[in-house]
Amino acid sequence: MTSRHVVVLALAALLGGCNRSAPNAPPRVPLETTVVAEALETLSREAQSVRRYQGFLRIRGKGPDGGFSGRLVVIFERPGNLRIELLGAFGATRWAAVASPSGITVVFPGPSQYVQETDVADIVGRLLGVRLDAHEVMALLSGAGVPLEALSPAESFRQGERRVLLTDDGRRLEISDDDQMALAQTPSYRAVYPTSWKSRRRQIPDRLELHTEQITATLTVEAVDVNVSLDAQAFVVDVPADATRLRPSDVSGEAVFVAQPKTVRPR
Repeated sequence: MTSRHVVVLALAALLGGCNRSAPNAPPRVPLETTVVAEALETLSREAQSVRRYQGFLRIRGKGPDGGFSGRLVVIFERPGNLRIELLGAFGATRWAAVASPSGITVVFPGPSQYVQETDVADIVGRLLGVRLDAHEVMALLSGAGVPLEALSPAESFRQGERRVLLTDDGRRLEISDDDQMALAQTPSYRAVYPTSWKSRRRQIPDRLELHTEQITATLTVEAVDVNVSLDAQAFVVDVPADATRLRPSDVSGEAVFVAQPKTVRPR
């Protein structure tokens, strides 16, 4: 038997095993276009109703350097203003990032340094471990998982208790029977909403799980206000006159997913 025949037989065995396990999965039942359009329109409208958001989020997970945890302040105002702060010990700000349609500025108060770039997703990815632009952050925190505007599924079907929507650009959305986004997957991240927040009449999710190739993180909402008036300076960050400008590659040491050394107190 030649090596080519061995490879062919191995592939056949592998595919045969996959086919045998397929019947265990719920069957796919195609959905009508109108049903899909109505579901997306409802989810998009509900997410867009969260016009302003300010809250404290606890983030815990595992990354390239091991386990990490932190506390974030997140404020946004549609259509494109976003502020994220990483809090350190005793509530001190380790860094503050403000994004707008024109770009992003990050200030590190301790070492008096800053970053200023036009690529918001790149800098957010370096700070949080997940490459996100402002609209994606808003979609995640408001329960949509991904921006739903102009999203057009290439395939849609019911599988078990969920409606599944697939797009040509590699996105997968799973909507539960209580009309809540259960899972939203893109080529760069997978978002899971593990709690039934809609059935408890919450306007926004209380927990979110994010997965990428490098990190797994759980974001838990500790306190949040929706659609309240925001401080006039909410999206202003002052860069000290003597601050040193960093390159994007220099900010990785201050990322949320970098495990911070524990402080050992003298006895």
